[in-house]
Amino acid sequence: MAWEAPHLLPLVLLVLLASGSLEQQPLLLRRREGEEISVRCDYPPQNSSKTKTWCRVTPAGTCTSLVTHPRPLTQPGDPRYVIRDYPQSEYFIVTMTALRGKDSGLYWCGIYESSQIIHLRAIRLAVSQGESFPLCVLLRFPEPQEADAGKDLIRSPSPRG
Repeated sequence: MAWEAPHLLPLVLLVLLASGSLEQQPLLLRRREGEEISVRCDYPPQNSSKTKTWCRVTPAGTCTSLVTHPRPLTQPGDPRYVIRDYPQSEYFIVTMTALRGKDSGLYWCGIYESSQIIHLRAIRLAVSQGESFPLCVLLRFPEPQEADAGKDLIRSPSPRG
């Protein structure tokens, strides 16, 4: 029986591939409202002249294109989405700015192939609300100098914590 095991490997891999078990897991990016993301998407050299896209995956499993490169002149699009292509290096970078809570979801970067999107990378974006007011910290020094005796120091931490 041991001699049959190597013959089963291609069949097992085919079944795993068909079931989606070998699919790429989305990269989770956490950001706050108002921030931005930049995502690098690598592609094979034969795709350097094809149209690149950034799309949002719908609950039905389709992908709604948010921006393409090159962008058709008739579709100015949302300026929050930008694709910069580097064909000599075989990758493009998608930037999404001014993030909002409703931007949370699953995204793909991909290549258009015969009116289909071939996805290259999956990103799960989680956008949370930023601070609505600065957080103040009250510090009291244990041994104040005579001139500063009893004074409190109020300090606002940097936005990054």
